[in-house]
Amino acid sequence: MGFFTGFVGGFAFTSSALYITIQVHRSTRIAQRKAIREQVDQIDWLVSSSGAYDRRNLPTELPRRRREELEAQKLAEPTTKEILKQRWNKEVETLTRKAYETRWQDIRDTAADGWKAAAQILKRD
Repeated sequence: MGFFTGFVGGFAFTSSALYITIQVHRSTRIAQRKAIREQVDQIDWLVSSSGAYDRRNLPTELPRRRREELEAQKLAEPTTKEILKQRWNKEVETLTRKAYETRWQDIRDTAADGWKAAAQILKRD
C-alpha cells in the first residue's frame, strides 16, 4: 500500500468515524430535547391545573399533550365532511385508474365499428 492510498484510506476511515459519532451525538441530543419538552409540558400542566376551581386562572392556550389528546379524539370520530372527502377521493382514484388502464385505440375501434353498424342499419331502411 502506497503513501497516497494509505493517506486516503486513513482520511476516509477517520472522517467516517467522526461523522457517525457526530450523528449519534446529534440524535441523542434530539431525544433528550424531546424528553425535556415533554417533562416541561407535564410540569406546566400540573402547575396550571391548580387554578381549576377558578376558571379565570386557567391558561388560555392548551399544553401540547392535551392538544394531542383532543386531536386524537377528533381523528377517532370522522365528520361528514371527512367522509365526503374520502368518497370523493375514492371516486377520483377509480376514474383515474380507469383512464390510465384504458387502451384508447380499442375504444376508438369499438366506436368506429358501432358507427359502421349504425350506418348499415340506416342504409337498409
